Amino acid sequence: MSEIIDSLKNGKVEITFKSLKSGRQIKEICSLHPSEIPNDFSFKQSSDSESILCYLVEKKRWEDINKKTIVSYKEIDT
Repeated sequence: MSEIIDSLKNGKVEITFKSLKSGRQIKEICSLHPSEIPNDFSFKQSSDSESILCYLVEKKRWEDINKKTIVSYKEIDT
């Protein structure tokens, strides 16, 4: 899963994941690129963690996504 974190740091990624609460599939455009997140917020993220913290670009909020719930992801050309 370190590939997805690298992709998020480099730009936008469309992530499809399953909601732990409702069980429905959710598709969001996410990023960790400094130009996409507010105030150039930065932090270290361990690839060993069960979750990925990422910024939802269109909703302008942070989301904690459990790695086990990720169905698919793909990089988006900007």
